[in-house]
Amino acid sequence: MELESRVRRRFKVVAGAVATVVAAGALTLPGAEASGDSTVVVRGSALPEGSRSQLNLVGCDSVFGRTAEPVAPTIGVVPGRPGNRRSLGFDLVGGNAIGSVSYVDRVAATTTAGMSVHADAGTTGVAYVGYQAPKDVGTSLMWVGRAPLAVSAGVWTPVNVTGQGFAWTQYDMSTQQPIGGVVGSSGISAFTQAMGGDGAGFYMVGFGCDGNAFNTDSWRIGTSTGVTTYDFEGFTTRTTISGPDAAVEPGQRVTLTGSVVDGSGAPVTGRVVLEAKTGDGPWETVDVAPGPNPSVVVRPEESTTYRWKLYDRARFEGSVSAPMTIKVVGPEEPSEHPSANPSDPPAGDEPSGDPSTPVTSDAPRKAPAAPVQPPADTPTPAAETPPAEPAAQETPPAVEHASEPATPASDPPAAEQSAPAESAEGGASD
Repeated sequence: MELESRVRRRFKVVAGAVATVVAAGALTLPGAEASGDSTVVVRGSALPEGSRSQLNLVGCDSVFGRTAEPVAPTIGVVPGRPGNRRSLGFDLVGGNAIGSVSYVDRVAATTTAGMSVHADAGTTGVAYVGYQAPKDVGTSLMWVGRAPLAVSAGVWTPVNVTGQGFAWTQYDMSTQQPIGGVVGSSGISAFTQAMGGDGAGFYMVGFGCDGNAFNTDSWRIGTSTGVTTYDFEGFTTRTTISGPDAAVEPGQRVTLTGSVVDGSGAPVTGRVVLEAKTGDGPWETVDVAPGPNPSVVVRPEESTTYRWKLYDRARFEGSVSAPMTIKVVGPEEPSEHPSANPSDPPAGDEPSGDPSTPVTSDAPRKAPAAPVQPPADTPTPAAETPPAEPAAQETPPAVEHASEPATPASDPPAAEQSAPAESAEGGASD
């Protein structure tokens, strides 16, 4: 939907009047009165329903002057970023800007409205501020200020637009048409004072006007009493392992299976690494199998512990199954269920030994099979990863560095984003 529709729904406005509710009392937005800083972790590009910030597409020259284009957000890792954390990526054709629209109950009291941006070639963008003056309460009139934005190439740049100078135009939100020319450029505080005082509205911060690809993260909106940060991360995963419970003979074939799903329970494809260790030894890669249901046959020569491991990928966070130990009954170990009892010795003869003592072999124990060298694009972790926890700092396989669609394959593709007052359905810190 368009900006007027979004404002109507957000502010409970009736029949296209932007702030009819103001006549009866102050506007209250979800979380607007909360104090203290907070962080909202966003998986992929799906911001939580009811969030004060949403994903939107606007025109670069005017707030309603966008052109139709499909938008496909990606989630990935920009090399060189501290912590190697994920961010939300876009590649527009040019002429539009995409980013965050955040609704506030007082635009002048807002001290933080922005995001962090990275573009290999740099990129240009635009900021819009929507503001309804006290004298316009009960009408469909709203002032919209515009300011151009730009970030340098190759570096993460924090952007906060609350201190920008804006060129102001008044719009009739019911028709989405300007009702007058630009009244000049001034800061938000000076403009709202000239118009009779602070009021409700929105902040829109977007990039991609020049068509250059960019990544964005750490969307921020708030006042001096508290700022909310939206941190875009990958989808969580859960990896499990299954195998026989009973002990096996040395070299016996054992089938180990697994399962990899995301946080919603949907299967996750991709390679899964089987690791093994004996005793207190290190984890070693023994095989690689395709997910979401990997299966490998092993032949342990001694008791061995196994686990499945999904390494971090652009769209998914890594996870490790619980360890599973396959017990191997060696020649020196008694069988729990002997096949026959020892025969009684003939009368007068002495038994050759205590029948309760198993006969041992002098043959040396066989060493476990040598681990299979993992593929070149599957790294061996530098340190053991705790079971069932995603690998926090391990480098993902090289093939996974590229960004992937922010919406899992099992979900429908992201819909075209809407104007600043309409959220797109469907996105780590500095």
